[in-house]
Amino acid sequence: MLTPAHWIAPDGECLDVRTSHIAAVIADPARFDATDEWLRAVYAEHGEAERFGCEGRARAAIIRHLVTAGWIRTRRCIRPSTYWSVTIYDLGPGTRQPLQNWVDTGLTADWLKPASELRIYCVSEDKTSIMKVAELKAWR
Repeated sequence: MLTPAHWIAPDGECLDVRTSHIAAVIADPARFDATDEWLRAVYAEHGEAERFGCEGRARAAIIRHLVTAGWIRTRRCIRPSTYWSVTIYDLGPGTRQPLQNWVDTGLTADWLKPASELRIYCVSEDKTSIMKVAELKAWR
């Protein structure tokens, strides 16, 4: 079983990811303002047309494109240590509020704790910041 994961839409809606992030995009490309044709073209461009939906370079390019468009990707990781991987474009106001809403939801539902580690990869800076949920809450 995969660990918990989400897509957070630019409008703040949080979508549970049941399998993989790329599978969620492929299952409903219109939700992500994409098309099946575009997704297949990205896979072809990366030499992965025969492996459509695989977790390779095309997947990384698609996720980067979506994050640049305002989507936020989250996944709970358990190896080698337990933390939440969060991929964002930047830490601007358009990202902070949906991310804080996700944290509030997680704390209320008890799948996040104040001491939970977040590894936030910021695409615009190509940099990862590590912080605790409590530190992110302090941004308010």
